[in-house]
Amino acid sequence: MQLGSPRVSNLRRSWLERLLAVVRELGAISDIDQTLNRIAEATVEFLDFGAAAINVVDADNLVVRAVAGPPDIRQLLGRSSPVRYWQDLLDAAEPWGSLRFFGHDQDRRVIGRIATWTSSRTAVGTQPGSWHPEDSLFAPLFAADGALLGVLSVDQPASGQLPDLEQRTMLELFANQAAVAIAESRARDRAEARRWEAEHRWQVTFERSPIGAAILSESGELLQVNESLVQMLGYPREVLLQRRLSQLTHPDDVDPGTAAFGELLDGSQESYESQKRLLHADGHVVFGLLHVGVIRNSAGGIQSIVAQINDITQRTRAEDRLAHRAMHDPLTELPNRTLLEELLAGYLDAGRPAGVLYCDLDRFKIVNDSLGHEAGDELLLVLSHRLRDALPAGVTLGRVGGDEFVALAPDEDDPYRLHQLAQRLTSALEQPLVIRGHLHTASLSIGITVSGTGHDHPDEVLREADLALLRAKRRGRARIEMYDPTQDKAGTLHELELEHSLRSALADNRGLVPYFQPIVDLLDNAAVGYEALVRWEHAEQGLLDPDDFLPMAEQTGLIVPLGWWMLATCCLAAGDRRLTGGGARWVAVNASGSQLGRGQLVPEIRRGLAAGGLAPDQLHLEITESALVEASPAAIKEVREVADLGVRIALDDFGTGYSSLSLLRDLPVSTVKIDRSFVAPIASDRSARAIVRSVIALCQELEITTVAEGIETQEQLTSVRTLGCDHGQGYLLGRPLPLD
Repeated sequence: MQLGSPRVSNLRRSWLERLLAVVRELGAISDIDQTLNRIAEATVEFLDFGAAAINVVDADNLVVRAVAGPPDIRQLLGRSSPVRYWQDLLDAAEPWGSLRFFGHDQDRRVIGRIATWTSSRTAVGTQPGSWHPEDSLFAPLFAADGALLGVLSVDQPASGQLPDLEQRTMLELFANQAAVAIAESRARDRAEARRWEAEHRWQVTFERSPIGAAILSESGELLQVNESLVQMLGYPREVLLQRRLSQLTHPDDVDPGTAAFGELLDGSQESYESQKRLLHADGHVVFGLLHVGVIRNSAGGIQSIVAQINDITQRTRAEDRLAHRAMHDPLTELPNRTLLEELLAGYLDAGRPAGVLYCDLDRFKIVNDSLGHEAGDELLLVLSHRLRDALPAGVTLGRVGGDEFVALAPDEDDPYRLHQLAQRLTSALEQPLVIRGHLHTASLSIGITVSGTGHDHPDEVLREADLALLRAKRRGRARIEMYDPTQDKAGTLHELELEHSLRSALADNRGLVPYFQPIVDLLDNAAVGYEALVRWEHAEQGLLDPDDFLPMAEQTGLIVPLGWWMLATCCLAAGDRRLTGGGARWVAVNASGSQLGRGQLVPEIRRGLAAGGLAPDQLHLEITESALVEASPAAIKEVREVADLGVRIALDDFGTGYSSLSLLRDLPVSTVKIDRSFVAPIASDRSARAIVRSVIALCQELEITTVAEGIETQEQLTSVRTLGCDHGQGYLLGRPLPLD
């Protein structure tokens, strides 16, 4: 039978109104089963079919989800048939537009494999257009992409006739509504599954996060907390959920957080981060890095406020310890020179005077030499306690190196009162100090000055006090002297101008140039490394050698920043192929005794190695013998830490100082540099030759490399080579040259 294609235009107005009424009903129903049941009911009610069933695809089966008609049709609910059987049936059926008609005269085995229901009606149509009880009509339900969603099947019409065009059109429209409802339901299910999965994943992440986390209300109450926050603050979860974030915050940190939280609420910002002190249940402070962010809904309103708190207590305390260590002497815990200079700089900037007392312990070297460095440390520790107890509140006592201490008296510029303050310090040592069972009578020499408008830098003030101290020591020690510019003249006008120029050169990184002199292997004359030697291209005086300005730098304290500049610059140069030639050569940098014991040597070397990309053994640190003999225990400890990094320690100018052999025994010395004063006469002076021979033999026994300095003639070269010296340095072997 040929049937026309159903169209909405074929529907009577009354049928359209019925359809629209059903569609409006469906719009008010959100449950998919209720929707499908209403479509099945409307199919029976309006189209006069005897029964209707809606089968929905579920995995590999079609399951009956909705029925309408006689009560016994409900036995179909929940029954399922494989999708492939339904597909075979739909393929075998006769297409009626989008409907499929399976006639009673077709192969019953095809339809017999699916769940069906047989009507109790017995009328058998024999005329053309009549409906046979074994006829079946199906409306496949397709998704937008053509996938089969289900099938709407109907039983014979009440008229006993095949459905007309109007009925079929309505059936197609009801089928379309069912397909839309199923597709939307599945889309909602997928969206809900994704939402649940996202929420579950977020919840798991939230709860298991190692960082403390909380959901906050707009008033700052904790609505939800994770286990990490519970552990961090020590409160039971139920207690935290009764608190506001501000109630868990240190009182001094509440106000800044309140302002930032308010900006979050009014939309001025989407998140903020701050460090806060939080209060643990047992009362101690937890340092936290707090990040608070807002999650907004589609309308731009606040959906939730999430706070994350990272416990940085250990990091903060470590930073505090490092900051304290950088500003304090490790032995006495007193402020070091760096902190004292900061305090002095603050007084100078504020226009406040300050009295400066520069103190030196007399005859300290005797204790070190007779009882050892540990006893010396003990003496300094006891001394620091005595001096600190003798000073009034508000006066700062610091240790600036070795056996030297400085007291700062802010807002004090009266010489008489400063002299009285110095007498309190000397009086504190009238009673002997007990050091390892020995009575030690100690005395102080003190130089005094006052900072004022005539000073530009803190080191100028300290230098004045140091000059007054030197005068006190020259006059017999255990004395107190006030700075007198007529007696404690720091230098000539030329020296002052030179100091100012050097200070500017360091500040502007201009004019100072490292020169590199080769150190060669005496077996084959090949360069194994270079010693870095500073030169100064002075704008007015031309190229200056070290002897022209280093003594002034030592006296003014500029040797320290100059030394750090050379270290950093030469570490960068050590990786330059113009210097290394692509080989494994090292660079030796000199360290002044003034750079030792400040707590800066190891950090500066680490920075230099990192910046130059150097292995530690590519850097040699040259320290003079005299500087090490006079070094404080803190300085000696610092040298050992440098060696522990893998940097080689070279003992420079060996033989010109105290020639303490204990240095070779007690310090991690890798290289001994024999001073030029022994090398120069070696070809003609038997004593010099004997000394050099002994030093080389001793170093060979200790597996220490030797370098002969100042080789300028072939005779000198032959002599040191014959004596077994490892390396040589001097004009004969190579002059110092800039990298360029």
